[in-house]
Amino acid sequence: DSCIKLITIMVLSSCTSIDYLSIPSKKVVAISKEIIESPYAMQIIEFGSGGEDIYLLSSSQDGIQTWFKGREVIISSKEGKIIKTIGLENNFEITSYKGFKELKASRGLIRFQNPDSNYMPIFFSYKLIKKGTMKKKIDQSNFNYRLIEENFFVPQIGWKGKNFYWVDKEDYVWKTKQIIDPFGSKYRSTTLKKYSD
Repeated sequence: DSCIKLITIMVLSSCTSIDYLSIPSKKVVAISKEIIESPYAMQIIEFGSGGEDIYLLSSSQDGIQTWFKGREVIISSKEGKIIKTIGLENNFEITSYKGFKELKASRGLIRFQNPDSNYMPIFFSYKLIKKGTMKKKIDQSNFNYRLIEENFFVPQIGWKGKNFYWVDKEDYVWKTKQIIDPFGSKYRSTTLKKYSD
């Protein structure tokens, strides 16, 4: 009896250890020498809990920057705000986005794919939450930031939420957290190397 109990405990313990060890850890980008020496603008981007990936800048035109990771996912952003996605489960596009620079309320249009929708009005309002100092991820140098909260509302589908932007004195977004669809999908980005004209 005691022998059977001991074997059972050992088997259960080893199964628990195996299950625990087999849980994949979240992918985190390590800052390598190649990243530090790279001349390209790049960001660390994370969708949901899928782990971090490096996205490179493909183009910058009329204030809109396009970022890519291979051919899988392409995103376009304006002042740090994602305004178009390609390659996600629920792609979307925002037009007439005016941004947060003057903290003025504004209005744009948003359209979803999967399921498809028509363009719907989306309303934005902004407020300054706080000021502080943070470190750049690439070299750990300090800079002063303002944390801006963006409230949005799409009346047609009753969708609303808050996005956040950590912005330097030149209004460049170094970090952002956004909700990108009515299902609660989250997006986070951290600038490694900023784009300069």
